[in-house]
Amino acid sequence: MTAKTLRNKQRIDRTPGVSREQGAINRKNKLESSKRSSDGTEGYRRAIKHLLKLQSMEAALVDAELKRCAAEEELFFKLPDRVVPGTTFEEKSFGYSVPSDQKIYQDLSSMVVSLALFDGDKMLFACSGIPLPRGNSKLHLTRFVTSAHLVEEFNKNRYKDDQLRVEVCLPDRRTINGFLGLYDKDIAIVTSFGLQAVHPVDLDVEATVPPDDRVLAVGRAFKSGSLMTMDLLGGDMVNNTWFVDGQNYSEAVLGGPLVVETLNGSGVSFLGMNLYCCNQCANEKYNFLPQKLLHERLKHFQILNPKQLHFREYLLPDGVSSIVPSGFVRTINRMKSLGYPLPPPLMLELNGELLNSFEGYFGEVRAWKGYPFGYPPVGSEKCVWEHLSKKVVTNISRRVVSLASFNGPSRFFACTGLLIKWNMHTFVLTSASLVRSRLHHEKIDNSLTIEVFLPPNQRVSGTLELYNLNYNFAIVSVKNLHAICLEDIFNQNPKASKVVAVGRDADQGLLMGSIGEVKHRNKETKLNSRDLKLSTCRINKAGIGGPLVDFDGSFVGMNFYEGSKVTPFLPKSKIVNALRGVKNFPPPLERCLSYKGFVVPMQINNKGTPVLKAQKMKTRWPVPEPYWYHGALDVDRYHVPMLRGRTLH
Repeated sequence: MTAKTLRNKQRIDRTPGVSREQGAINRKNKLESSKRSSDGTEGYRRAIKHLLKLQSMEAALVDAELKRCAAEEELFFKLPDRVVPGTTFEEKSFGYSVPSDQKIYQDLSSMVVSLALFDGDKMLFACSGIPLPRGNSKLHLTRFVTSAHLVEEFNKNRYKDDQLRVEVCLPDRRTINGFLGLYDKDIAIVTSFGLQAVHPVDLDVEATVPPDDRVLAVGRAFKSGSLMTMDLLGGDMVNNTWFVDGQNYSEAVLGGPLVVETLNGSGVSFLGMNLYCCNQCANEKYNFLPQKLLHERLKHFQILNPKQLHFREYLLPDGVSSIVPSGFVRTINRMKSLGYPLPPPLMLELNGELLNSFEGYFGEVRAWKGYPFGYPPVGSEKCVWEHLSKKVVTNISRRVVSLASFNGPSRFFACTGLLIKWNMHTFVLTSASLVRSRLHHEKIDNSLTIEVFLPPNQRVSGTLELYNLNYNFAIVSVKNLHAICLEDIFNQNPKASKVVAVGRDADQGLLMGSIGEVKHRNKETKLNSRDLKLSTCRINKAGIGGPLVDFDGSFVGMNFYEGSKVTPFLPKSKIVNALRGVKNFPPPLERCLSYKGFVVPMQINNKGTPVLKAQKMKTRWPVPEPYWYHGALDVDRYHVPMLRGRTLH
């Protein structure tokens, strides 16, 4: 705003007696004041606009996540809406309460606890539990075995966003939190943190029942903490059942120990654990699990004498399931959708980490145009894409795709691919790990389906056309992709020392690039193919099958990943020579179909000749398998028994 404008608007002080110099100062001050006022208003408007943009991005993220969770619930596990709560569980006593001054109280009290299931402050169920021998994990834990009836009540009371929890009443009547974990049709495991003042039962000594000794069923009430016992009328040790007179049923019996009290006063011996009850005429009939069978069952659960020191390649034992903790249903559905192993007990509650996943970023991350979720995540490097011209980056973004194979609704593998032109058609060059069988390394899994994603919104089905298991590359045909820029891999081979490893992340298809140099092959890689070369680019599993390019964007080779500090890649010349050797390869629409209506992919050797029968593979292409990790849950190596060899004389 000029001085003339201010004068016209009568905003300059013309008070008589004001000197020319003072008038100039007044004009200057009013100009600066007007400018500050204008800048402040504009800055406020920019701040509001930026805030609204951030809110829009956050809303887009939340909406996308809710839609994804809803789709996963329909495919895997969907909980019902909350129902009107019923009546509160009422504990029932059985037998008689044991006074604390009796000797048998001292023998029994430390070997039985009470376990209660709550929804908020409302008790839903209560039974008993038996302390187990302490494990060898680095984290101090106390574990209890109980009846699987606790799991039935837990699952019966589940609903969306439930807050079910288990509490443990100890012999000293303190209550602590418990976490329901592994279970089968008979037993369940509850774990608490810390070393509690309980006496684990001896599972190594099998007790007998002399004719004159008393057999007692033992349990504990949760609210009162009272120790209760009941004499048995009779039992059938062959069929693992026992009877009690009258309708004296109480859930507190379930999960509690069955013991023998010797008449000579030497103490009690553990016979087994009570499982469930069924009414039979005037008597109550209880089933129990004998000590020997319980010991075998716990070894099968890997509760006793675990086979591994960690959770690599961990799988649930046959016939054993794991509780989905409250608040983690969506997490479990996501793991199933992505094809990852389900977490071992306590892994979710302790914020364990899934390692070697396909998710994550490497290098510098670049968002595609119109990316609605704000700024892209920060990768491990900066200033990668600035080494390439704008045209080269644009061409790369139009020819690098993300691929995923699926076994039904669950993802099997994810990687990166390069759109190429071959035989006048569009194909994707990628890693054969996308379709390689996990059980038979020398075969592919023909039951898998393939999805190809080119951001922002092009998702199409792919068809495996050709593969080479020795070089571990595959050719996938695609249709109906638009605005693409195909790579001509059959031109001359580039000779570059500076290279960029390119990939797309497995979730949103963000472009990732890591810069490095080509180096001579050495023993730093675990892959045993002599035809591989190495670069110092750092990638992750999502970068498998992605291109290695020079600064001009020319294709140098295809990347692999095996977890080391270098990136193995198959040189372009090896791929080109194999494809040039393929003779009379029909286009996708003219391929023969199998009896199931699927295209039969062609397997070729390194010279492009079809492989007519299965061959033993000399080259291995291992990919790091995902696994769950929490250091405190690993077995403490100080507890591993020493294995002695033969004594040499």
